[in-house]
Amino acid sequence: MEILFQNVCIIDPRSVHHLKMRDVLISNGKIIKIGSKLNPTSTVKVLFAKNSYLSPGWVDIACYGGEPGYEERETLDCLSNAAIHGGYTRIAYMPNTFPAIHSKSEVHFLMNRQKELAIHIHPIGAISKSNEAIEMAEILQMQKAGAVAFSDGNSGIRSSGLLRRALEYIQLIPSAILIQHSYDSDLSPNAQVHESVETNSLGLKTSPSLAEFSAVQRDISILEYTQSRMLLNKISCSESVQMVRKYKKSVPNLFATVSVFNLVYQDSDLTEFPSSLKLIPPIRSKSDLTALWKGLKDQTIDIIVSDHFPLNPELKDLEFQNAGFGAISLETAFSLFNSQNSDADSLTLWVSKCSLNPRKIFSLPEAGIVEGSDAELTWFDPTIKWKYNLEKIKSLAKNSPCINQELTGKVLGVFSKNKFHLTH
Repeated sequence: MEILFQNVCIIDPRSVHHLKMRDVLISNGKIIKIGSKLNPTSTVKVLFAKNSYLSPGWVDIACYGGEPGYEERETLDCLSNAAIHGGYTRIAYMPNTFPAIHSKSEVHFLMNRQKELAIHIHPIGAISKSNEAIEMAEILQMQKAGAVAFSDGNSGIRSSGLLRRALEYIQLIPSAILIQHSYDSDLSPNAQVHESVETNSLGLKTSPSLAEFSAVQRDISILEYTQSRMLLNKISCSESVQMVRKYKKSVPNLFATVSVFNLVYQDSDLTEFPSSLKLIPPIRSKSDLTALWKGLKDQTIDIIVSDHFPLNPELKDLEFQNAGFGAISLETAFSLFNSQNSDADSLTLWVSKCSLNPRKIFSLPEAGIVEGSDAELTWFDPTIKWKYNLEKIKSLAKNSPCINQELTGKVLGVFSKNKFHLTH
């Protein structure tokens, strides 16, 4: 089947067609022609939408699901459908399942299951068996089976000795990377929210920024010693941004991500105790939010993650102090980001942080808008206003802070695995 994206603005900083209006013709899964006013034959499916953009397919790193073991939260089929509607063609899947993805058997399971899905799912192997931070998992065997990275998820690696050994193993695998959640829970046991003037009156246990950036400092020091590869996942405070910025030049294989939630919400949004905004890391102050945006723009922060974390109602629909941490976001991540700024520079930033950089850092297949390349594309309109309600949610879980909110910016469709999926 042939598809023609007609009069679409291309967002791909590496392409000669970047920010230009073009027609893009796809045949047999490849981009065969890019030009102006291409004349399609009667067999070509023409796609046109005013104000629409076309970019390389988006990639979500460190995405949580449910299958295997927690299918009541999220199945891989629902996760794939939610990802497609959010514009993602690939996701890297966190190992915090049951059983954990801690051996080649679980990696093989995911690699086989993803063949049936509309998107590519790349397994992230656990660093420790069952994510318990006691005994190291089968890192080398999981990598050979298809794992692209290794992590213990939101719990991180608290043991300095285990972190060092894991980084030394990672060093043996040039294409692999360790994903670390830097956080010292001893500095804020059972914390619920960020520590600030805004939250001190809420009567909840608070988490100071110190709990994050002190752990960031330790983790970078161990990385510098081992000369391995590490990505600090979801840094959230200004001090962490400053520290990563300081060490980036001397530690070339240091990378960082930020959650889209920490780019949009701030601690003042918690005054009415919305359990949907009970997250890891916590929503922090306005000054932290500003520092995170600066870090994105000056290349200190490499990737934006959706921070998709599905939970069933029994765990989430509770009073704030008893609710679980996490929110779904695959379908709304772009709209949330776009709500802050939707000019050409901002859209280019999004594509760089959600497609180009993840592919490069995780050694994933490239997806460029150039003639002859494989077609893996996201088609979107940053001007569309739409309401995200329960009936529209594709994820099995419904724990979103965006329900019944009007959002700006919508994915129109994606081309993935040699098939076009219309989403709007």
